Amino acid sequence: MFQLLTMIFDSLFKSKKSRPANFVGVIDLKRIQRVDWYSLGAFIIPFLLYAYTLAPTLYNLDSAELTTAVATGGILRATGYPLYLVLGGIWKYLPIGDFGYRLNLFSAFWGAMTIFLAARILRRMHIAPWIRFAALGLLATAPYFWAMSLIAEVYTLHTALMAGVILSLMIWAKSPSPLKLALPVLLISLSMGNHAATVLLIPGFIWFVISQHPREIIKPRVLAATAIAILVGLSVFIYLPWRYGLNPSFNYAGQYNSLGEFVPVDLHSPEGFWWLISGRTFSGQMFGYQINSIWPEIRNFGEQLWIAFFIIGVGPGIVGMIALLKRDKKFGGMLLLLFLANAVFFINYRVIDKNTMYLPAYLVWALWLGIGYQVIFHRVKELTNSKILNLSIASLMIGMVLFAAGWNYSRVNLSTDISTRQQSEEILGMVEPNSIIFGWWDTIPAIQYLQLVESVRPDVLAINRFLISPHEMNRLILNNIDERHIYINNPSIQLLKHVDATKVGHMYLLEEKQ
Repeated sequence: MFQLLTMIFDSLFKSKKSRPANFVGVIDLKRIQRVDWYSLGAFIIPFLLYAYTLAPTLYNLDSAELTTAVATGGILRATGYPLYLVLGGIWKYLPIGDFGYRLNLFSAFWGAMTIFLAARILRRMHIAPWIRFAALGLLATAPYFWAMSLIAEVYTLHTALMAGVILSLMIWAKSPSPLKLALPVLLISLSMGNHAATVLLIPGFIWFVISQHPREIIKPRVLAATAIAILVGLSVFIYLPWRYGLNPSFNYAGQYNSLGEFVPVDLHSPEGFWWLISGRTFSGQMFGYQINSIWPEIRNFGEQLWIAFFIIGVGPGIVGMIALLKRDKKFGGMLLLLFLANAVFFINYRVIDKNTMYLPAYLVWALWLGIGYQVIFHRVKELTNSKILNLSIASLMIGMVLFAAGWNYSRVNLSTDISTRQQSEEILGMVEPNSIIFGWWDTIPAIQYLQLVESVRPDVLAINRFLISPHEMNRLILNNIDERHIYINNPSIQLLKHVDATKVGHMYLLEEKQ
C-alpha cells in the first residue's frame, strides 16, 4: 500500500526534476504549476460529494456488521475480509464523528480514490481532461457506486485496488522491471484480503502480462519479486487467527447452540481457517441459476448498466470497447476479460444484493466510455469541423454528469438518515432485563454495535439468525420462554405452532401458547 501511495503522489507531478540545491523552505511556484490539477480534482470533487451526502452514523445490514467488527477488533463472517479490518482499524482513530461515521467516510475515501486512479489510467491513454470528467463523472454519480461510497462497505476499496492494479500494469508494460511487476501482484494479493471476488481479476492480469512481455516474466529476478509480493500480500490473512486467539467480543465465524452459547470456528486449525476464507458458507449461491432462468438476471444487469451510465454512456462505452480492442488487443483484451469475469460471475450469483457487486464491471465500462467519447468527438470534429457542434457535444457530455448528479442525489443522499441507530435504540429501550432478541441483518448487527461499542444494554442477548439453525433457535426459545422475555423479528410458521407472538414495536414478543 505504501508503494501505491508513493506512486499516486509522484503521479501528481508532471516533472521529476529535482529542486535546486539552494532551495530552502520557500514555495516552489513552478512545481505547484506542474501539479496535475485535473487528476487531483478527480479525487477532491467526488470526495466532497460523498462527504456531503454521507450517512451520519451507523448504517444497516452488512455495513453495521463491518462497523462493529472494526470498532471492536472482531471477526467477520466468510470470507473474513482481513484487509478491510486492518485498514479500517487504523482509520477508526480518525478524530471525527462516531465509529459509524468514520467507517462510512472510509468508503467515501476509497470511492474518490477509485475515480482518481481511473483518471490516471485515462490520462495515460491520452484522453482529454474534460472527457475524463464526462466519463468518470457518470461513474462517480452512478446510483450504486455513489451509494456504496456513503456507508461502511468493502466495494469501493475493492474498486480502488482494482484500478491500482490496472494503472500499475500500464506502468510496468511501458518499462518492465521486477519491482514494477511486483506492485500489481502485491495489490492483487492484498485485495484478496478485502474481497474474494479479486480472483476474477486474475484471468485478465495473466493475459496482459503474458501477451505483453512473455520473456520478461520468466526471469529469476522477476519470479522472485512476484513470489515475495504474493507472500507479503497474502500475509494479511494472519490477522484472522491472531484476532481469534484474543477471543474478541464480536465474532461472526461460528454458530450458536440451543443453550445460547456461541461456538466459534477454530481459526487456529487449517480446516477452520480455510472454511472461513474460502467462503464455503456461500458456495450454494455461486452459479445458482438454471440456464432457463438466467435471462432475467442478464436483463437486470443490462438495466443496471443502463441506469448507472444514464443511458447516454451505453453506446459510447461499446464504441470505446471496440476501438480499444482494435488499437491495443493486449490492454483491450485485459479490460474485456475483467468485465466479463465480473459480469458473468455475479449474474449467476444468487443473492438479493448483487447489484452492489457489479461495481468492478462499472469501472471497466467507465474506462471504455472515456475512450468512446474521445473517438466520437474526434470523428465528429473531422467530419464537420463545426465549433458550435463540437461545443454542443462537449456541453452535452459534461451536462449529463451534472444532470445525473442532480437526478440521483435524492435517491442516494443519506446525510440525514439515522434510522438504523433510532431503531436499535428503540428495541433496546423497550425490552426487559436479560431478554433474548433474535433477528436478521436489519436488526442484530446494529444492536450489537450499541452493546459492544457504546455499552448500551449489555444484559440483552442478541443473536443473528444467520448464526443459529432453526432447530437450535426453536429449542433455545422453548427452553427459556418461561424464564426470560424473548423477542424475534419474524416468527416462523413452525415456531408459531408452539408459541404465541404479539407485535411490540419493531419486534414480536413470544409467550407460551395459551
